[in-house]
Amino acid sequence: MKYSHIIWDWNGTIIDDARLCVDLVNELLDEFNLERVTIAYYLNNFSFPVKSYYASLGLPIDSKNYKALSEKFIINYRKSFANCKLQKGARNCFQYFQRNSIKQSVLSAGNQKDLNDFISFHNVSLFFDFASGVDDVFAQGKAELAKHHFNKIGLPASEVLLVGDTLHDAEVAGELGLNCILFSGGHNSKELLLKPSYPVIESLEELSNWVQD
Repeated sequence: MKYSHIIWDWNGTIIDDARLCVDLVNELLDEFNLERVTIAYYLNNFSFPVKSYYASLGLPIDSKNYKALSEKFIINYRKSFANCKLQKGARNCFQYFQRNSIKQSVLSAGNQKDLNDFISFHNVSLFFDFASGVDDVFAQGKAELAKHHFNKIGLPASEVLLVGDTLHDAEVAGELGLNCILFSGGHNSKELLLKPSYPVIESLEELSNWVQD
């Protein structure tokens, strides 16, 4: 195998939650009588930090309002996350890597406690050595967190593969010097994901082909 460790993103990569996120953003937009977004618009424009994305939609991002928006989003997400399923082929990938002695972990821009709860709910904890999230709900990104996560793995960059679904995942991989596979079934469109120089897959079932020698 080419790799000894797979770093997985959670939202959009492992869990199929882009449509839920569109619905929740539209609820926020409704409160301010702003134009709703379509799933196509979301996939072509969603980015980190989320604060900047909200600003592009016309939402207020002063400290007080952004805090309220972030808290409302995550409260509503927690109420509905159980309706979201694992991406097709995700569990098979976890099992394949585990059978081939490839370690796995999760790196997320989401809150650590929520991440732990979501992983536990979907009964996939046994596949991951550890999971890294943040200590707030502001979705600022995970660049700094990624450095600590990678250091914890303790392997050369050449032995680690990052699997994500956004341009931010590509940016994180680039900063760490990691190889990266981008999945087009999450929070960014294939059109956007083709801009970096990383391979793009349309199904997680393709992933095993990229980790073999």
